[in-house]
Amino acid sequence: MLGRSALVLVAAFFAAMVGGALVPENPRQRAPAGGVTIHIDASLVHSRLVLPVAAAGHDWRVRLPLFPDGRAAGPFLSFSWGEREFFLATPTWADFDLRLGLRALVAGHESLVHLYRLDAPAGRPIHLTPAQYRRLVAHLEAAIAPGAPLPGYGPEDMFLPAHGRYSPWQTCNQWTRDALAAAGVRVGRWTPLPQGLMWRFARGEGETR
Repeated sequence: MLGRSALVLVAAFFAAMVGGALVPENPRQRAPAGGVTIHIDASLVHSRLVLPVAAAGHDWRVRLPLFPDGRAAGPFLSFSWGEREFFLATPTWADFDLRLGLRALVAGHESLVHLYRLDAPAGRPIHLTPAQYRRLVAHLEAAIAPGAPLPGYGPEDMFLPAHGRYSPWQTCNQWTRDALAAAGVRVGRWTPLPQGLMWRFARGEGETR
């Protein structure tokens, strides 16, 4: 059984997660009537942002390398972030290794941005002004570190070197939150799990279950 001190720490951690999800950043933000629509998609533990390949004067095909089959990205791209070794070793949750997951959480090293090429958007829609969208893509571009791309799990995805280290405080979901916050979207201040992000946005079609 957990000792009293451990129970207090667990309770404090969950209280911090709830508080972090409820206390908003950009509290006055209101969704525009027009502009650019992006999507946020999530599984039980991992979130990603889905963007059009070209919008508001920005074209990801100019910024990103070709995929291994020589085709450019499009018409949509998903962006997510994670610890390098765990990402590369876990193409599906059936491949999940608890030891590797714990090591990534407490002693993560290099990180990667994971790109998926999509034919249609997935997840919950978020409407941005063109200026907000340009801030978002600038934040995502800044997250990509110099270096050669790595093969993904198949022809529709690949990995790029990224800045930052994974930790209990800076998870893949906090990374997603940080990108939305940089664009001016109303989000919680600390959202290490996707549930702390997703509740703020209306459910959309094609959402990952």
